[in-house]
Amino acid sequence: MASLAVPECVFSDRNLDADPRSAMPGRVLVVTVISTMVMAVFASTYVPYRVFTWSLSLIQDHPNRTLLLPAILFMTGAALLSGGRWIIFFSLTFLELRRYRRRRSPPVASWPTVSIFVPAFNEGDTIASALASLIALDYPSFEVIVVDDGSTDATHENATRFQGDYHNCRVRVYRKPNGGKWSALNFAFTHSTGELCLCVDADSKLAPQSIRLMVERMSDPKVDAVAGQIRVRNRVNLLTRLQALEYVMASGALRLAQSHSGTVLVVPGPLGLYRRSIMEEVFMRWGTSGRPVKPGHIHGPLDGDTFAEDFDLSLSVLSLGGRILYEPYAVSHTKAPEWSFALLSQRYRWARGTIQVLKKYIRRSRAYPPMLRPRVLGWLAITYGAEMFALPFAYAAGMAAVLFYLVSGGSLAAILLGACPVLMLSLNAAAFCIALHGDSLSLLPALLVYDLYHGFMLNSAWLIAVFDEIRGTSMRWS
Repeated sequence: MASLAVPECVFSDRNLDADPRSAMPGRVLVVTVISTMVMAVFASTYVPYRVFTWSLSLIQDHPNRTLLLPAILFMTGAALLSGGRWIIFFSLTFLELRRYRRRRSPPVASWPTVSIFVPAFNEGDTIASALASLIALDYPSFEVIVVDDGSTDATHENATRFQGDYHNCRVRVYRKPNGGKWSALNFAFTHSTGELCLCVDADSKLAPQSIRLMVERMSDPKVDAVAGQIRVRNRVNLLTRLQALEYVMASGALRLAQSHSGTVLVVPGPLGLYRRSIMEEVFMRWGTSGRPVKPGHIHGPLDGDTFAEDFDLSLSVLSLGGRILYEPYAVSHTKAPEWSFALLSQRYRWARGTIQVLKKYIRRSRAYPPMLRPRVLGWLAITYGAEMFALPFAYAAGMAAVLFYLVSGGSLAAILLGACPVLMLSLNAAAFCIALHGDSLSLLPALLVYDLYHGFMLNSAWLIAVFDEIRGTSMRWS
């Protein structure tokens, strides 16, 4: 037994038999999601109509009317697209919510061993609390594999303090030259023995029942991976609260909807469970074993040619016909960037990685056409297609139109009145997502500036990433 004292979980039949869905507010969620759908229909029909007619009236006598008309049509189409996405998201969310509440998982006769991968690079300040939360997990048999990926701080020393055998798990700590998060995860995969593999981050803390809830979803043999909920824990300023709201809305309005068809596009790095068999299948079909081995690089199911290894692996699983679900009550409390520059740097990396994965998906599909599955293509179009090629430009055009209107003597009160339907829709949607995930309603005031946060900060990171990807600007793993 390890000598380090850590909090022990209470692993009892009562904990195992407890149904977390009993904590889910039923009627409140149903009423909220239905009212959100009603407002989404209103926002996707009346608002675009008003935008179109109002814009035409503004340019009626304008000398460049012919040139401005395409921009008006584009803005109207983007408004229709945005409202239509809300309707699709919340219709599927409502259906998945009903199925989730009615689901009764069969008793698990034998809980499979889970291998937890913890890649770490210069995480000396957070690795101890992360490992303490893992050791306290409410699950009968698991192993924790920590991979120090060439850290230059006290990461290895702090992690080694936890190495040893505990009442229901074993912690092992390894060290390797720096090669990137993907390489550290592959290293952990090669040294693991579990039937199921859980990827987490070294700065995250898991809720005690997270593994058990995710493993229960794996009782369906057709399910190959399960995504958990990512929750921001350091809500110390407006920026981190905006990220917390973004995370809970992305999970509630997107991952839950995608889960209805088993097509969760991204299993997040801080909390994602995979079957070992599907990871092996991904490696066998698209493995990198033929490439030269560079110092610190370890080949495996995760590839190092993009900066979004979680999206890459998820899309590979879906391309092989696998199903990926979302479990809202498996929670990873993660640390979000607290300052603008750090956030922009993070989102820039995510955006570059997303573009790289989509390009890689197109290349692979030429050699392996069966991976072009309709449900995957549909979700890629409605999410990344809209987010990358329509909505950012529509937002910029909309802001330009508003400024033009105000400069031309328009009323600010009219602008605010026109924004009310969209704000009410966002408020209802956010309240639903927060209630579903058991988060705090204190996040709602951040909605007042959420569109500015998303429109300016996040979209600017997207646009810079697109520009740099076209130019071929080099990047490196930290």
